[in-house]
Amino acid sequence: MNGASVEEHLGKTVDEMVPELFPQFEPYIRQALQGKAIAGVEVTRSVSEGQVARTLLLSYEPAYDEAEEVVGVSVAIVDITERKQAEAALRESEDHYRHMIDLNPQIPWVLDPEGNAIEISPRWKQVTGMSREMCQGRGYLDAIHPDERPLVEDVVDQSMTSGNPIDVECRILASSGEWIWIRSRGAARRDQSGKIVRWYGSADDISDNKRAEEALRRSVEHLNEHFRAHRCQRT
Repeated sequence: MNGASVEEHLGKTVDEMVPELFPQFEPYIRQALQGKAIAGVEVTRSVSEGQVARTLLLSYEPAYDEAEEVVGVSVAIVDITERKQAEAALRESEDHYRHMIDLNPQIPWVLDPEGNAIEISPRWKQVTGMSREMCQGRGYLDAIHPDERPLVEDVVDQSMTSGNPIDVECRILASSGEWIWIRSRGAARRDQSGKIVRWYGSADDISDNKRAEEALRRSVEHLNEHFRAHRCQRT
């Protein structure tokens, strides 16, 4: 760790061996010399340009003689650089995932094997105004239009029993006070034994599609009425 042999350390002070770190070590050494044990001290050690900085975990224990007098300090040092790098990578991955979810126009969700909400994207709150607490369990169903809620509950219950994918369309009450159409689809994740452990899915806003379908339906009806009227006139 210090770039020196064991022999080179013998008889030397800490300040002589690691002068750049001694100001950080000194307070803990002095406390240990007064009989106080200190654990879990993290120190980052600077390195040459292009090299990875090293992170050390130190513990200080007072060393006693037979008369219970402090005669020195026992120091344990562990290089935890790889662990810190792994933790940083995990935080970056979680942060990346969180931003991806938050900025996703879809509404990702996770259910437990009984159909209770474990996690719903913050976008659900943006759309419906429902808080995370309000969505827990089956609280998310409170946003669904009364006409479609029985259908959604039936689809969820059947999927929980059969393991078949979830695919259902319904209206939900937006925070603006209007009803918007969504399509919610999801599938089960199973463990090695085949037991369902989670359901993962997302809800998409399909209001534009529904409006287009309604406009097309009305157009077809109008054309049919026009055609029937034209036939009656000819008759």
